[in-house]
Amino acid sequence: MFISKVAVLQALSDKRASNILKNIASSDSNSDILITQLKLTRKQYYSRMSCLIKAGLVKRQKGRYLLTAFGKVIYSAQVNLETKIENALTNYWKLKAIDSLEMPSREETDKVISVLIDNQEIKGILTKDLLSKQTVSEKTREMEHSLVTVPNYV
Repeated sequence: MFISKVAVLQALSDKRASNILKNIASSDSNSDILITQLKLTRKQYYSRMSCLIKAGLVKRQKGRYLLTAFGKVIYSAQVNLETKIENALTNYWKLKAIDSLEMPSREETDKVISVLIDNQEIKGILTKDLLSKQTVSEKTREMEHSLVTVPNYV
């Protein structure tokens, strides 16, 4: 059985399916309890469950739905991504401020980032991005300086 990234992303992007996945991961509730807790119709529940099973995230074992090993890995990645998105949203206006500033040097940009941003992961991402941009522009300048002008005798 081939499982595609699209199938996994579709399953996770459906809020109800994602809630079912989270509930399966965090408890060992049976179908009736999940349907009641999530306020779903039976049809909504089983169609989402079918999607999760087809995506390889959930399996049925002894009458209970459990995360597959693949589902556990994907669930962990989903939780990690949600945390990163929350951190970015928390710093959204600070990130917008950084985008709006025209800093003449990398050092000044680094100072602004270190003053505004508390989250080390976001700081690392921003400074890594700056380093890669600076490296490209420095290499471009070096290439421009090393070009030899050949006189035109024609």
